Amino acid sequence: MTEVTSLMHYKTAWEDPATRKAWRRTAMFRCTALLGLLLGFPAWLFAVVMTPTWLLVLWLPVLCVGIWYTLLAMVTVVSLRGIRRVLRVYPWQVDIADVRSKKKGSTQFVVPVPEQPEKSVSLGYGGLIGTGRHFWVRTVKSGEVTSAWFAGDPRYLGVVASPGPRNLLWVAQREATDSRMSPRKRGVSPGARALARAAGARVGED
Repeated sequence: MTEVTSLMHYKTAWEDPATRKAWRRTAMFRCTALLGLLLGFPAWLFAVVMTPTWLLVLWLPVLCVGIWYTLLAMVTVVSLRGIRRVLRVYPWQVDIADVRSKKKGSTQFVVPVPEQPEKSVSLGYGGLIGTGRHFWVRTVKSGEVTSAWFAGDPRYLGVVASPGPRNLLWVAQREATDSRMSPRKRGVSPGARALARAAGARVGED
């Protein structure tokens, strides 16, 4: 209760020392994981080169899996900047997001709309090969976690976390990041759009 009360004194989540510590811990873990995969890559290539042709059929699937996990690790490292950018704009909202397990191993975060709390918007994570053991997929599927902290605007993007905060995860609506789609404008106030833009979302021209 003390940690929740202390969060009320901060204008943004980044001002909270525990949040900055959580971000550094997340960055260290993700960068270490990526480095381990990159260092192992030459060994995989060497094994492929030294393997007789008739055995390559056994090694190639392993190599493809390694490449896929390396790409996933790169995405998580790149998202660190997005996490920090969101946390520097928005405050934490404690246990405001309902967390649900969906089909194909994905997780859905249901968050009230800031200007219309009677309405809610969903953001998703997972559903890809290799994400099944992620904290936000594994614990939600088991029923261990049913709610989360949230910083951001669910109509655009945000960061979810377990109490602490821990297990930081960047989530976003596709139209908030994909330049091939029209950004959301309808029903969003100029102030909310300005905050979302500062957090890195595409909000369109005023």
